[in-house]
Amino acid sequence: MIEELGTIKAVDNDHIWVETMIKTTCGGCVANQSCGTGAVARTFSPKTQTLIFRCNKPAEVGQQVKLGIPEEALLGASALIYLVPLLVLVISALSAQYVLPQLGLHNELWIVMVSFVATLMSFLKIRHILKNDEKPTYQPRLLAILPGKHGSDAIPVHAEHSGTH
Repeated sequence: MIEELGTIKAVDNDHIWVETMIKTTCGGCVANQSCGTGAVARTFSPKTQTLIFRCNKPAEVGQQVKLGIPEEALLGASALIYLVPLLVLVISALSAQYVLPQLGLHNELWIVMVSFVATLMSFLKIRHILKNDEKPTYQPRLLAILPGKHGSDAIPVHAEHSGTH
């Protein structure tokens, strides 16, 4: 389980709004200060994301929570996002290279355009699949509400994820 901390920004009867920081890998790199990519990352960071969780445990605004996502889900989503479009790009380029000349289209620009469109369509299809997935496979889970101002122990939570904002 890959874990991350978040901060409760709002509490409702049975929902909490949790804000997390979107981190870049540049923060852990030793060349961060002398790297152009690190400078760009610092310019556009920090960014936050707000997640809504169903939670019936006592919680306060400002309290820290522990979120998690299974490694298998992260690896599966990474394969969908990176490997599938790459395979679509290669297969569409090879297919277009052999099919388009038979249709009288000999310019390589046609191969590039067909490959681009096929890859774009694969990205859009993957995005649609991930957004409309009924199972919370790729969604973070609320694992625990960490001790607040009152110093009590962490409250383990088995809650449902409601969505992102």
